Amino acid sequence: PKGRLNVRTSNDDHGHFRVEVTDSGVGIDADSLPKIFDAFEQGERVRSGGLGLGLAISKALIETHKGHLAACSEGRDKGSTFTAVFPLSEQANGATSTDAIAAPAERRSLRILLVEDHEDTNRSLTQLLRRRGYHVRPAHNIAKALDVAARHEFDVLVSDIGLPDGTGVDLMRQLSASRRPFFGIALTGYGMEDDIQRSHDGGFNHHLVKPVDLNRLDSIIQQVVVAR
Repeated sequence: PKGRLNVRTSNDDHGHFRVEVTDSGVGIDADSLPKIFDAFEQGERVRSGGLGLGLAISKALIETHKGHLAACSEGRDKGSTFTAVFPLSEQANGATSTDAIAAPAERRSLRILLVEDHEDTNRSLTQLLRRRGYHVRPAHNIAKALDVAARHEFDVLVSDIGLPDGTGVDLMRQLSASRRPFFGIALTGYGMEDDIQRSHDGGFNHHLVKPVDLNRLDSIIQQVVVAR
């Protein structure tokens, strides 16, 4: 049977513009709903394919425009509704504060070397981090990462552990031997105690298990801002 997609727009009484998109698709189960906007999160919808980045990117784009995105669903096979709410331009301009301007400026001062061999994941993470104000230089393997590092300074290394031409630990050791100290965050699909210890022994400050929580990654990167 054919599905349905309804789009409604409205202005509420509080100076906001709302866009509601409702579908008759697979829906979202109750356990997945709270984390549906996390990067790489797909809940139980694995048959749809993809990386689970679409909603995370959408949320990041909407928040860039001072809006917010919410989702609701009655459960599996009962469809979903996504609601984006934006402040009207006058309100958005009036709400700007010194603190709101200062935070993005601090983020832009951080330079990130992102090393991830999966092309789509690399591109999506690069875009998401740039949307949060960071200056990101991507690489897909150790050789490219070393080339980028030889030509550009960076403050944070975010690297997958499993790379085509070695490991993230190999990369960390080579970079650490030839430059000033930097902050390292390891990304991997393995989260056992031994895996975490190997990352720390290899020089990484943090070890994150995929699927990566973008807010958690952002919070860890912000530790560098506080320490500077």
